[in-house]
Parts: sequence; C-alpha cells; structure tokens
Amino acid sequence: MDRSNFSIQDHGEATLADPGAIRLPLVSFVLTRQPGDDFARVIEAMRMQTYPRFEAILVDAGATASSRTTLEHLIDGDPRFKTVSVDTDPGPFGRASLGLAAAEGEFVTFLDATELPVPSFTAVHIQAHLASRHNIAFTASSISMDEPARGGLPHASLASGSAAAWLQPATPVLRLSCLDDDVFADLASRTTLLEPARLGWSASPDAAQMYRRFIIDLLDPGAGASTEQPSSPTALYAPLCQLLGGSAGIGMPLSRRLPGAVPEPTDEGVAGGTVADDRLRLRVWAANGSDFARRIGAQRYWDGLTLLLGGLPPGSGEVPSPSQIAERTDGLLPLLVRAFGERRAIHRLDSQLPRPAVLAILRKHHGAGLPLRVHFALHTTVLRQMNERLRQHLRARKAKRRQS
Repeated sequence: MDRSNFSIQDHGEATLADPGAIRLPLVSFVLTRQPGDDFARVIEAMRMQTYPRFEAILVDAGATASSRTTLEHLIDGDPRFKTVSVDTDPGPFGRASLGLAAAEGEFVTFLDATELPVPSFTAVHIQAHLASRHNIAFTASSISMDEPARGGLPHASLASGSAAAWLQPATPVLRLSCLDDDVFADLASRTTLLEPARLGWSASPDAAQMYRRFIIDLLDPGAGASTEQPSSPTALYAPLCQLLGGSAGIGMPLSRRLPGAVPEPTDEGVAGGTVADDRLRLRVWAANGSDFARRIGAQRYWDGLTLLLGGLPPGSGEVPSPSQIAERTDGLLPLLVRAFGERRAIHRLDSQLPRPAVLAILRKHHGAGLPLRVHFALHTTVLRQMNERLRQHLRARKAKRRQS
C-alpha cells in the first residue's frame, strides 16, 4: 500500500490530490487525572500512536510548582502536547472542560491518566468515522483489555442483528495507510452502528469515546442555566450525542486501565449517571430545543426527550413515577416554553407522555393549582391531535393525486 497517510482503492493521496491539499483530521485528546495519578504512562502511550495527526491536552488540576516542572520534563518540548494548569480541582467534568477549551481538533477523546490507549487506538477510531455509511456523532470502544464494556459498547440486542451493519470491506472508502488490509477487514466486521432513535449508551466507565467536536460544542451545559455539573464528560455527552447523531460501537479492545486503577464512581440512574446527570441532560436538551428540532426533526426531538426522561422507547407507556419525574424535571418546563411556546410545549408533552407524568412536570413549575390557560391547553390536546391527523390525511391524498 502507498506509504502516504491515506488511499482510496489502493490509490495513494499523491495520485488523488496535490500534496497537502487533503489533510487528515486533527484528533484532540483531553487527558485528565485524579489527585495522586501520574501522567507518565499515558504520555508514553500517546507517543506510540500510529495515527500521525493528534494533539494531547494535559490538564493538571490542583497544580503545584513541582507538578508543572514534572509535566514540562515529561513533554520534553514535544509540540503535540499542551498543558493546562489550575490551582484547584474542579472535578471530573470541570477538568475535561478546561482541556476541551484548549483543544483544536475536529475529533475529541477524553481519557483519564490511568487509561492507556493501544498504538492503533486513534487510527481505528478515525477509520471507523471515515468509513462509516453515516456521519455518526461518536465511536466507542472498550477500555478494559480483559472484559467487555458493561454499558459503553452496544448492548446484547445489537449483537443479535437489531442494529445496522457498518460497511462492507470492499466498499471504496478513505483508507488510512497505518492500518493494513487485515486490520481494516477485522474492524469492518466488528463495528456496529447504533441508530440515533435509540438510547443505547450510558455513562459507563468502561468505554472510551471519540466525538465529533462540533456536536459537543452544541451541547453547552450552561445553556440550561444550571450550576450543577455532570458526574463526567461521558455522562453528559454520550446520551445526547447518541440522540443527535447516532454512534458506532467498535468491538475491539483498544485501551486498558492500569492495574489497581478505579474509575471515579457514578450512581447509575435511568439513562446512566446520577439523578443530577438526568436532570442536566434534560435541561440541555430543552434549552436547545428550537435548534435541535430544526436539525433532527420535531418528532425525533420529542422522542429524544421521552427517552431522556425515562430511558425507555417512545410509546412504551412506561415512565418513572410522578415523584421521580418531578425531581428530574426541575426547571425543565420554562426552557421548553422558551423554545416552543407554552401551549405547543404542553401539547407535545401530553402527546408523548401519560397524563400523570405531564401533570407532575406542570405542577413542579406551577404548584398544585394550575393556571386556567394550562388546563385549556391540556383539554385541547386531543383536538390538536385530530387536526394534525386530518392534515396528514389530506396531504397524503393530495400527493396521490399528483402521482396519478
């Protein structure tokens, strides 16, 4: 194979374009550590990456003069490494946010200092993105070398064929020359697409994701006007990115955790993470409602809200109890009203959720005595649904007439 960075059907980049006309995407690694952890091993692992274009942002939280000196010595002038130092420790998500602000890549991966990527980690993830049949929001692979991920890789149902195939090895796609034909064929057979209509990813500490940067930028947690922080970057980004753009699970172990290292704990909620994670995901989804509904369509947007609320397929009728809903949806209604208007937001909620769930959301904001306009909106939901069905029927008849 051509020794340049990439090829298409065995044609190297030198025959496809002028030198330098096409560049491989820049991958940004945001490397963080818990107090007492050492960056030395993960820096060594990064230097062994076969993919030629990456940068690594080392976030030194709780930095001291000694830690800064040690980091500069470990980097040893390598321009691929940057450091971000702060005197305090802002927590897992705060550390990741500091690194993300300094990152310049089109793709982003968040790793803890105890998580060591194998040399082909970057190349395999990027190859999965480049060769995917769809522009997906992120790829994910197991961190453990010894056991499959519990929540970070596709669930058992995906292995039975309910998810879409990734690609055929013979498909003409952009090929990285640092991965030979056998590795590419293995990757094609082990990668599965997870459609965006499903919420199949959780805040599992057992998976490493590579996100498209522009989608992460859409998910600004500040948009929900909350002082809460997610328990980890994965707890916020993985479920929301899944709903926006779908994902792909790579069934290959591409990284390992140092012996004795334990990921920072999270209490598993309905969608993965803590109840605060559930609440924050809903707020970000609601605060960006008008933008997201335009991007992915109104029905898919509201189906996504239903999934985030209960972690269950739309239309299943199974949602958390009213008290659980009230806890998770604190502050949610004003954001939906701002994005869609009060009557439309109430109509949509009433068409997606059982009435007790809708009342729990409304009473969390208005109290026990709902305003008259809210009662009116609830009573007109059925009429609105009938009107919408009539419009769809007339539109379908009109289309048939045009065809005939």
